[in-house]
Amino acid sequence: MDKKRSVHFNYTFETLPVLFHSQTEDFFKYLNRDGLKFLEYWWDHMSIRLDDDKNEGFDGTKYEIRDVPEKKSQIVLVTMPTPKHYNEVYLMAFVRTPLKRWFVRISNTRVFVLEYVPTERSSTGTFFGEITPRTRFLRYEEGMSVPDLEAFYQKVYETVWKK
Repeated sequence: MDKKRSVHFNYTFETLPVLFHSQTEDFFKYLNRDGLKFLEYWWDHMSIRLDDDKNEGFDGTKYEIRDVPEKKSQIVLVTMPTPKHYNEVYLMAFVRTPLKRWFVRISNTRVFVLEYVPTERSSTGTFFGEITPRTRFLRYEEGMSVPDLEAFYQKVYETVWKK
């Protein structure tokens, strides 16, 4: 946790990705059972560990789970509150794909984000990237200038299942 950063940043770059990558089945179980209460619980859990000036509201957060039957996968799309600081995110996608090998553990989870950045770094003001299971952030390319859930979903789909 980076105490110099906002709850928004810590939640999207550490809390949720670690939870998803390490406990995928529980993530889906609690998300299906409790919905936004589950997501808000972890937001609150992160916020109590930060100074008051780093806390922000959870309002505006929403999510949806999409099945991708042809790939036997699921994608959770989370719309975050509008970022107030650079490097916070607009949108997140949590992708669970089927395990390919049973005898060797290969990660079957991926987390993608649409990050808010200064226009000096990106002409669109956003970057599309991925948070690895070890919470390393990989910036892939400039994102869309207006955060759009459907366009983000299509970008995630194309990145995961390249032809």
